[in-house]
Amino acid sequence: MSEARLAHFRQRLEENWHRLRADLVARLAAAQLIESGRTPAESDVEQLVQLARRVLPAQFEPQLAQLIHVDAALCQMELGLYGLCSDCEEPLELAALENDPATQRCPRCETRYRKGNHTREL
Repeated sequence: MSEARLAHFRQRLEENWHRLRADLVARLAAAQLIESGRTPAESDVEQLVQLARRVLPAQFEPQLAQLIHVDAALCQMELGLYGLCSDCEEPLELAALENDPATQRCPRCETRYRKGNHTREL
């Protein structure tokens, strides 16, 4: 994958990450929730998701899952593994990444994952 294409995906992922995180922080702050002396804005993604799962309605689960996947894709970039299937490690199709830069699995592994036959959890 070219550096320009990688930079393009990074920018899209970071924009999504900031948007999703800011929305979640705002929803939690609106509920005036403070846990262990930290405000939601001071929490990392894992802490935000845990808190949100405890206090927000289940309707926010898709947003939480999206934030987790975007965060995982950014971590893959940092590790030099972005664009590879998280299960079989084959390159993902660029069209799939253009459609959703947080794509984690090739179609074959995604099918197995959805059936519960996966090797790794993101």
